Amino acid sequence: MVSGSGFGAIAAKLTRERHAGLDDQAIALGLSIIRASTAHMQESERRIHRPHGWSWSGFHIMYMIWLFGEVEARDIARLAGITRQTASSVLSNLERSGFVHRERTSSTDKRLVAVTLTPQGTEAIDEAFRQQNALETEWFGCLTSEERGLLASLLDRVSAQIKHSKHTAP
Repeated sequence: MVSGSGFGAIAAKLTRERHAGLDDQAIALGLSIIRASTAHMQESERRIHRPHGWSWSGFHIMYMIWLFGEVEARDIARLAGITRQTASSVLSNLERSGFVHRERTSSTDKRLVAVTLTPQGTEAIDEAFRQQNALETEWFGCLTSEERGLLASLLDRVSAQIKHSKHTAP
């Protein structure tokens, strides 16, 4: 059985054997980013967010509302990088649990809905964010301050490249 940490190298090697000429380093990097991102979300959700009564998406949405004070419901999906349907479902769960409040802001356009945190939601996200930060401090503690800055910069560059990529598969 292949361990999670060795999967990228083995996958790149086996892929290279089947498709000579592919960029096996790019394959390994892509798999590493996916593995790290998935582990980050799953462990955060298991350790912090589910015990508070929401998912990773719920945390992300509540964090955005906490930052901005009020967010248009139509903007939440775009800001969170999720579908509108997922955002609507998550908001319904958060509202049912008493964490957020939705209010129509226009009598003529039913799509205009402002979302704010309730006092219960504000208290819960404050505590969850402290816990999230402590967890991330532990996880990134294996890196020096310079390495953290470099990693953030490199990931930002890759994210920008992904966003602006014009390449399509043949």
